[in-house]
Amino acid sequence: MFEDLAIQYVSQTEDSLRLIAYGIIIAGAIVAAIFHKSTAELRRVPYFAYSGLLFFVAAASQLVWLGSIPAMTGGFLWLLMLVDVVVRLGVGYAFGIIAMARSRDAYGHARVAFLAFIPIANFWLLLTPSKNEVSANRAPTIPLLTGTLGVLTGFVLLFASVALSAFIQVETNRMVAEAENDPAMQRAGVDMMLRGQGLEETLRQMAAEVSSQRVDETTTLLRVVGDGTTLRYVYKVSTNPDALPMSMRMGLVQHNCTYEALRFVIEAGATVEHVYQRTDGAEIGVVTVTRDVCDY
Repeated sequence: MFEDLAIQYVSQTEDSLRLIAYGIIIAGAIVAAIFHKSTAELRRVPYFAYSGLLFFVAAASQLVWLGSIPAMTGGFLWLLMLVDVVVRLGVGYAFGIIAMARSRDAYGHARVAFLAFIPIANFWLLLTPSKNEVSANRAPTIPLLTGTLGVLTGFVLLFASVALSAFIQVETNRMVAEAENDPAMQRAGVDMMLRGQGLEETLRQMAAEVSSQRVDETTTLLRVVGDGTTLRYVYKVSTNPDALPMSMRMGLVQHNCTYEALRFVIEAGATVEHVYQRTDGAEIGVVTVTRDVCDY
């Protein structure tokens, strides 16, 4: 159950994942607002430095996803999702605490802490001067988080967060490129798509990734279509034969039944069709590959 939930989680679009991450952080901040009863105040520079630290922690937590491919094949993708969710909740909780402390320092109450979670408006909370220069409730801080050194610390942590996020993106792209040539990884990827999005959507996505291309001197792949549970390859043959040779039919069936990426969707119930047409659009023949044909 948890593994299926993790697959659903990572199968979301990039924009959806950002919204989910933001929602988890907000949830952590709400928990902090309900249960954290401190009256501490936090000045601008320590708040900025602590914010940079939390951004860095959030970025560093994404390193776990560099192990997503072995996690998929090993069946422990749920563990990576758990780490991701727990860290984001923790970051949200901590951010809620420092936002409330900053609000108390700037306005005398914690009600403006919500500004910390609104882009652009968060600068209002960050830059507002302290209401009182001296306060008994001011949170103690170390020299590294105060004055010029504190500002420098905040910027260093923010830049480190951006650099780490960029590194993770580059590494992720590299892993995906390597996985495209690894049959085991291909199978794991298709398995994840099937479990996360279903057969029909998986076939539509597989079809969308294939562009028109020349197969050989006489054959061109025109398009690939995901039609329900059928993955249809449409070819144009320039020599206009009367029929497809039996050897060609058998070769296509054998290739499809053994090709890792297609085998998994065929096992899941997909039908793969290869439709060959003459230059005038007339059909030459169709090769159909199913689970029964492959004898799975």
